[in-house]
Amino acid sequence: MRTAADIALAIGLLLIDVLVPLVAFVFGLGAAGYVMFDPAADNSSVSMARPFAYVAVVGVIVLASAFLLFRARAIISSGVQVLAGTVLVLVSAFGLHHADRKVSPQPAPVSHSADPGAMCRSGGDNRECGGS
Repeated sequence: MRTAADIALAIGLLLIDVLVPLVAFVFGLGAAGYVMFDPAADNSSVSMARPFAYVAVVGVIVLASAFLLFRARAIISSGVQVLAGTVLVLVSAFGLHHADRKVSPQPAPVSHSADPGAMCRSGGDNRECGGS
């Protein structure tokens, strides 16, 4: 493949690699139950895992297209697709990890003291602390 055609293909595919994940993310938001244009909607319970999973699927497809482009000897386009696919997969992995942490928050710390009344109850003076 000629270099100019390879560069033009890389630029065109990069534009597609930007638009398709955005559309997939928006469709994922809709599938997860997120209401976009209603200011009164309560979207706090909507999990962001599905939109990021859609972006991950797009990233894997981009990486597969990079392999096909490499086989077709479009080296520049293949390299750009590898970079774009890797970024999409990493962003979606980070998003999935963050969405998972939001769904299952860390448990509250527990006292390791042998005396259950040893902790202060209200933060006042020492008379309110059970162990003093």
